[in-house]
Order: sequence, then structure tokens, then C-alpha cells
Amino acid sequence: MIVTASCSVPASNPARVTVTGWDPTTWERTVSRTFTVPAEAVVAEADDVASPLVELCADNFPVAGASEDGPRAVAATRLRQLFDKDFSRMAVVLIDRETEATGVGYVDTSGKLTKLSGGQTEDFGDAPGEENAVFAQDGSAVWFTETDSSDHVRIASRSVAGDHEVTEQAGGDGSYMDGAALALAGDPVRGLFGKEVRVSHDGRKATTFITGQGFTVADVPQRSALFKTDGVKTTGIPYEGDCYPYGWVDDETVLCGPRLGEAKDPERKNSFWTLDTSRLDGTADLPKAALGDPIIPATDRKNTVRAISPDGKQLIFASLQGTRLEFFISAIAPGATPKKIAAPGADKALSVGDVLEWR
Repeated sequence: MIVTASCSVPASNPARVTVTGWDPTTWERTVSRTFTVPAEAVVAEADDVASPLVELCADNFPVAGASEDGPRAVAATRLRQLFDKDFSRMAVVLIDRETEATGVGYVDTSGKLTKLSGGQTEDFGDAPGEENAVFAQDGSAVWFTETDSSDHVRIASRSVAGDHEVTEQAGGDGSYMDGAALALAGDPVRGLFGKEVRVSHDGRKATTFITGQGFTVADVPQRSALFKTDGVKTTGIPYEGDCYPYGWVDDETVLCGPRLGEAKDPERKNSFWTLDTSRLDGTADLPKAALGDPIIPATDRKNTVRAISPDGKQLIFASLQGTRLEFFISAIAPGATPKKIAAPGADKALSVGDVLEWR
């Protein structure tokens, strides 16, 4: 099943998030669930509050078709983690429009909102500022961050049990981490605060973007952490690798596309390739055999990975040529021949919103 999520924000009705399961052989809907977003939930950038839901709803009204840059890439880990494992609950950041205090909670498919954070206290002090709400996949807690006036970031979780117990997981200096968000990894769960975090299948590694270093591969630490140049073991992806990480093919291998949209190597123009992260040695040079050969032929098309199969053997990508948008499936192997997906349902499934999971 391929699971997608889309957001609609009508002018006079509550925002709604629709999660849909699709059969990737027939492209027929197999299941669909809708979450009604509470009025006090953060859904727009105008609130200046970080939440994966803001990213999901960024296009406001979903419109079938393509923008100038084509559909979004396969979703980063944080978007999948808006929901618990079976997509029965969705994490939200809630805002008090008067005080601008924010807290976390979740909503279920019946529309019931459960608030996990208390409101503004009567003490003289700063308004609470909890952001980046994501769900532990076992449904036991909602995780979040809180940043104070000194840019100190706290990573914590709130139990969904009746006591809504708060457990602080980590903290650190969040300077120069504009655009960072929270993702969860491992067992026991750790929170990772960073930019464009994508966690490997086994939860032991993650790719992330670190200012001043570029895209890197990080070992997931034993406790929650901020992904910066200090305090976390990271290995930079050499510039020669020209890798924008779309996701993980297996526990060691990343699927790449051109880092800045235009590949330096003409044979890799608008193509994809793999990077064996186990071969990276921390130097500026790309180790031999770390970089795979191009997977699809070089063309003038704008190609974007939409989904990676759970076994890491196939990918689905959107291909934009002028204003014509098409979808293809390809083996993740050098020199593969992409096959166009002709089923009408594929356009409905893949043109709008984000692909959260292929399972």
C-alpha cells in the first residue's frame, strides 16, 4: 500500500487532512481517513509556529496537476510522524490567538481533540511555546520542542495517558538552526532536531542538512539531540557525490538526486543514483565505489522521487516535461528502464499532497 496525505483549507470550513491508502498495482483507493483540524491548531505559516502540519498544508487548496517545479519529493520523516502507526491519530500544535501561547495535542478521526498541554499560567513569565508536534509510532506520546528567548531548544514528550506526563529528553543551543524540525528515531525513541532529517530503516542513521557542512550522514545518538556540527557524530557527504538525499534504500544506502537541481555530471542530469554511506570516511574525497551509476537515463525532464518501496528495490517518480506531468516506476538499479504508470488513479494518488509511506 502507498499512503498519501493531503490538506484542504476551505475559506469558511475547518481545515481537513485526508490520509488515503492506494493499491500500487491498480491505483485504486483501499482506505481513506479524514481528520478535521481544530480551529486552534496551527496550519499556516502566518502563525510563525513550527509544525509538520504547516508543511503539509502549505499548498492550501490541493489542486491536481503540477507546479513549475513538479510535485513534492517523498516526505521527510517528520511528516510521516504526524500520525501514529495505524493513522488513527494526528498530532497538532495548538495556539492561543490572544497570548500566542502554544501547546501540543492530537485529534482522532472522529474529530475529538485531546489537549496534552496546560494553558497559560497566571504567573508573570513567558508564554509557553511548544512546537514541532510528532507522534511516537506506538501512540504512547506526542513529542515536541520548545525554544526560549536565548535560543535554547528543549526536546520533550508528553504522555497520551491520563496524566499527560512530560519527559524532557534533551536540550541545546539552537542558534543557526532556522528551518529545523523534529523527527523521531530508534527504540527506545530519541528526538532528532535538524533540517531535512530522514531516518534509516533500522533507526540507527539519518541524513540531515547542517549549516556550514551541507548534507551529512549522522549516527543516531543514544539520546535525543540537536543535529549541529558539534556534539553529534556526523560524516559529510563529499561535494563530488552531488547528493540530495531522497531517502534510504536500506540501512546503509541512500537514494540521491542532484543536490542543487542540476547535476554536475551530464550523465546524471535529472537522474537518480545510490550512495553507500558505510564507505564514507569523513574526508572531502568521495571513496571509490561509494557512488552508484545513474539509475535512469539523463534527460531534460524534471524528475522527483515520490516513493521508495519498502524493500528498496523500486522507486516511483514524477516527471515534468514542460507542463506535462507523468509518473514512472523504475528499479533502483543502474541503467534501469522506467515504465510509465498508465492507470488513471495514479494521477489522483501522486499529484496532490505528500507520499508518507510505501508499505
